[in-house]
Amino acid sequence: MENRTKYIQRGPTTIPMIQTVNFNGTVKLNVSINGNWERILPIPNGDLVRGSWRNYIEIWDIEKGVIKRNLTSGYSHPYVFGLLSNGDLVAGYNKNKTLLVWDLKKKSGEPLKRIMQTNEIFQCLTVLKNDDLAIGQEFLSDNFDIVIRDSQYGSIKHRLVGHKSRVLQITEMENGNLVSCSDDRTVKVWNVKYGVILNSITHTNALRSFMFLNNGFLVSSLWDGTINIWNLETNKLIRNLIGHTSAICHTYCLHVLGNGELLSASYDRSLKVWNPYDGRVKFTSKLHKSKAIQLAVLPSGNFITSSLTELVVWN
Repeated sequence: MENRTKYIQRGPTTIPMIQTVNFNGTVKLNVSINGNWERILPIPNGDLVRGSWRNYIEIWDIEKGVIKRNLTSGYSHPYVFGLLSNGDLVAGYNKNKTLLVWDLKKKSGEPLKRIMQTNEIFQCLTVLKNDDLAIGQEFLSDNFDIVIRDSQYGSIKHRLVGHKSRVLQITEMENGNLVSCSDDRTVKVWNVKYGVILNSITHTNALRSFMFLNNGFLVSSLWDGTINIWNLETNKLIRNLIGHTSAICHTYCLHVLGNGELLSASYDRSLKVWNPYDGRVKFTSKLHKSKAIQLAVLPSGNFITSSLTELVVWN
């Protein structure tokens, strides 16, 4: 129990942790979408945030599969999202390198609360427990530092230097350390206050996503479709999970189910349920029409996946 508590992790939102999430591979809702794939973010009232290549953010009633409203600004390509502790939405606009904060509770009048100019091209964004913003940077950035910014004024509080390519995921641990993964083939553990790397595990391929099992072992997914399980205390590779035929998607595409099994989503259009302790595939669902690019959990406990052509809510 002590080890399990140590590795409780915090993702990009402030949605309360769902203790039990399950997946049986049947589809509850399938919604066709137009245009490019864009990031999604479930929010506590059950709605869904979705980005665009243009100057607006879509707010979906995902139960009905319809767009309720758009948040429109003079900034382009809202690509990364997070929720502050007061429920405000933080959005990173890649074309302008700008963070905008939106009041989602405001139904009339101007919902845009503040604008913060940055120097980053955003690849990922995580809201930390103190409402600071941990930003991972994209291929075209000047560097691949993880930048920690104040969410009120946008000022830089910390800079974590060490990754050599884009950072695809950042997770805050219960003890305040950050864990990140990158195309540079490493997962790194950081002490934020001192800006030092506490641990670094080098993989055989570019990283896509990671998660922690209930026993504290690190699960990391790779560009070649392989899933690794590591003991972080010893940096020993415990086993490989082999079954996907293409890359694991790169936006929180690994989740631990309520029974301790592992769910993964891949560019091969499949979702798989694994027994991570013996490496067996328990279940495969190939119901996506195009490659799965993002996997997320709705407040209801249902999973949602996003692809180039559809949003799928799963039972």
